Amino acid sequence: MNSHRSSSRAQTRPVLHLVPSGGSGEPAGAQAHHSHSLRRFGLASVLFYNGLTLAHYLTGAGVLLAAYRERPFLAWPLALAYLVFAVVQFYVLMPLCVCPGCVYRSISGSRCVAGLNALSARLRPSAGAVAEFEERSQGVLCHNTLYVAALVAPPLLAIPGLVLAFSWLTASLAGVVLLLIAVRVEVVFRHLGCPHCLARRWCPNARAMHVV
Repeated sequence: MNSHRSSSRAQTRPVLHLVPSGGSGEPAGAQAHHSHSLRRFGLASVLFYNGLTLAHYLTGAGVLLAAYRERPFLAWPLALAYLVFAVVQFYVLMPLCVCPGCVYRSISGSRCVAGLNALSARLRPSAGAVAEFEERSQGVLCHNTLYVAALVAPPLLAIPGLVLAFSWLTASLAGVVLLLIAVRVEVVFRHLGCPHCLARRWCPNARAMHVV
């Protein structure tokens, strides 16, 4: 395991030094076109990503409140527990456990599409190993599992409530959550973020999306 991590570090060091100079393994024309966006995503992209994320979590909590509105003793604890879980896994666990090994932590003045590299630098000043970033999808309780759970949990948890007392409000909010998932995948992952991200070569999510 140690040899594997050492090998990963050794393989990535040359890339980390070359990226700020514009090298990304792409044709020269592509480098010139994407050099700024690859190293520092625009503020609009960061605001869109985080706005989409917070809207998703708040709508998800709304789904649970609506699904169990006739049982407030269940609705409020469930909705609040979900909201805390969703926010903590994205804005605390990811900056602490995933972001330190990301290439954006190694480049001065850079900004990833979520802007979490800046938050990560505050929560955990020391950079991590690339292996920490690559292993985000390994294991049952890996961060990818938590990330996906925060996205899909509200509609799934609302099913019993819909069965017991169907509500068009609940169904509509659940539909909005599913729509937000589709927007995240098609707009953020496939177009706005992953294709222009410096970390895509090491990211299991980018490989899964076939944007490496």
